[in-house]
Amino acid sequence: MNISIIGAGPIGCYCGYLLAKAGQRIDIYEEHAEIGLPIQCTGLLTSDFDQFGLPKESFLVNTFGEIEINSPNKQLTIKQKEYLIDRSKFDGFLAELAKKAGAKIYLQHAFARKENEGLVIKDTKNDKEIAVTPDAVIAADGPLSKTAHAFGLYPADRVSYQGVQAVVEGKFDLNKYQTFFGNKVCPDLFAWIVPESRSRARVGLASTKDARKLFDQFVLERDFKILEIQAGMIPLYHPKQKLQGGNCYLAGDASGFIKATTLGGLVPGLKQAELLANSIIESKNYEKEVKQLRKKMNFHLRLRKIFNKFSDEDWDKLLSLLNRPKIQRLLERYTRENPLPLVVKALITEPKLWYFSKFLF
Repeated sequence: MNISIIGAGPIGCYCGYLLAKAGQRIDIYEEHAEIGLPIQCTGLLTSDFDQFGLPKESFLVNTFGEIEINSPNKQLTIKQKEYLIDRSKFDGFLAELAKKAGAKIYLQHAFARKENEGLVIKDTKNDKEIAVTPDAVIAADGPLSKTAHAFGLYPADRVSYQGVQAVVEGKFDLNKYQTFFGNKVCPDLFAWIVPESRSRARVGLASTKDARKLFDQFVLERDFKILEIQAGMIPLYHPKQKLQGGNCYLAGDASGFIKATTLGGLVPGLKQAELLANSIIESKNYEKEVKQLRKKMNFHLRLRKIFNKFSDEDWDKLLSLLNRPKIQRLLERYTRENPLPLVVKALITEPKLWYFSKFLF
């Protein structure tokens, strides 16, 4: 089977690797001149990443043992193992994995348009167009996916966040990263400080409006020296997002399969790539294969809608309740990848958490 993958990010390359390893002919087209750039991701992974069995040595930056959560007047520390990776090296690692399996990667080759039964790819380096007619197309070309648009798979009402992040100098605790909630800091998400070393960290936030203004205010209140700054769009998961149309499949940010609670997409995206590759290899229905993953995405979205209604007092109340020993043990047991069992057990353990059910309506 001849498969064209649009986008050589981690999800496109991982999917390409799995398919090429299974004997499919894979061509991966990447519009940029270099894999992994520009960087538009913090690179924070839960320990669920271990399920993929990928060696971390070449791209691991730091391993955390704690997460510090801050509301306007409360603080909560959760013991959790998490990883910080170098996204450029991680993307490069997966690209090399795909190439070794037999996939071909074409840099400075951008999706131009859909034409009849095929695609037109623009070779931007040589300023020429190339017509290709693959058996299948995988759109892994990011949150604004031109491929998804061309195949009629891009929701007209998709909501996106603007993420702003900087690498800064300061003094940091290497064993933990910090998150900050509240309407003054970031009304519809949170801000973060994720240390790379004792003197460098990735600091940022994301919001549907005024992201740069909120970011500037957050940094101004701390004694950080900005070394470099990054920005990018992050899609909010859309519950009615179609993942297949004709011979085109969506994966990663192009599909919007992002955890709405945190806007993290690497772990669900890699899992989605495995499900997609298996669907193609085994001639299975992709939509059915991702059903369980979609349920997780839907639950993250429901939690996001609840959190968006919180006042600062609600954030303080939540952290106070989560600080209780029995809840702490639950928080240490479950990662944020699949919050449903955590929420169910927490509500049983601490009935006062039912207070927040009022935001369901």
